[in-house]
Amino acid sequence: MVVAPGPRRAVPALLFCALLLAGCAGLGPAAREALEPFDAPARIEPVAFFPQTELHCGPAALASVLDHSGLDIDYSALVEQVYLPDRGGTLQVELLAAARSHERIPWVLPPELSALLAEVAAGRPVLVLENQGVRNLPYWHYAVVIGFDPDRTEIIQHSGTEAGLARPMRRWLRDWTLAGRWAVITLPPDQLPLAPDRERWLQTLADFEAVAQPSTALRAWQTAAERWPDASLVWLGQGNSHYRLGDLEAAIAAFEKTLALDPRQPSAAFNLGWVLLESGQACGAVSRFETLADHPAIGPRVREALKMARESCESTGPGQ
Repeated sequence: MVVAPGPRRAVPALLFCALLLAGCAGLGPAAREALEPFDAPARIEPVAFFPQTELHCGPAALASVLDHSGLDIDYSALVEQVYLPDRGGTLQVELLAAARSHERIPWVLPPELSALLAEVAAGRPVLVLENQGVRNLPYWHYAVVIGFDPDRTEIIQHSGTEAGLARPMRRWLRDWTLAGRWAVITLPPDQLPLAPDRERWLQTLADFEAVAQPSTALRAWQTAAERWPDASLVWLGQGNSHYRLGDLEAAIAAFEKTLALDPRQPSAAFNLGWVLLESGQACGAVSRFETLADHPAIGPRVREALKMARESCESTGPGQ
């Protein structure tokens, strides 16, 4: 399976899914510490299994986690979406984009075993990238972790053509570490990861908003607002979604909330001015645009909008 060793860079050689015997180094202190909170095996049941065909370990793994999130997956269509014939595999960035296109939020976990185990224990299968070769001659492979056994120190995963494969954790951890400990979960818009970093989650939602249906994006922003009501970006996102849904009154309220939390937020001020203009409140829009006319990034766009708002205000009067 050809993949990128990082989320945005492709490897230059064509590398295929393979099952190589890995090294047998014992578990280190960090891995033993990650297992300490768990005194019993954990296994998610059921998790749909899509046997890998040809070089399709990427689509097969993604289909499993998307199916578990509540979607009805057309596997053949997913293969067409993410498999890159010229590369003989799937890039990580393609998997993230495909998850978003299916109205799911892809969350790349911190590169820590404890974070992965916690999500699995909470009932979320985790898509992982493995390097089953060596550092200088990698063999990349995608799999889905569906469980673990702390007593037997095993990881349980759907991998290749084997469902529920139990692997010694020391071997699996070696493969995962050589692949940069890349792991991702796919979440519906009304869920959060167990321990999200706020700023990184809000950036993840901004990326999701760019491709999601406005109603789906709105639910995601509302869920984030329940967790972080003082984060101005969650209200800006809600305002954008309300606007796309045609609810101008709700958009105005959300942008005003954004500015109450962060008066220096230029995007919220511009968006509020634009929605006021569209809703027939041109004179109110003028005051918003005037504060941004000299903004170095959006000044030219603002000045054009300000001209429109002034002309409309003059024709309708200050009462509008």
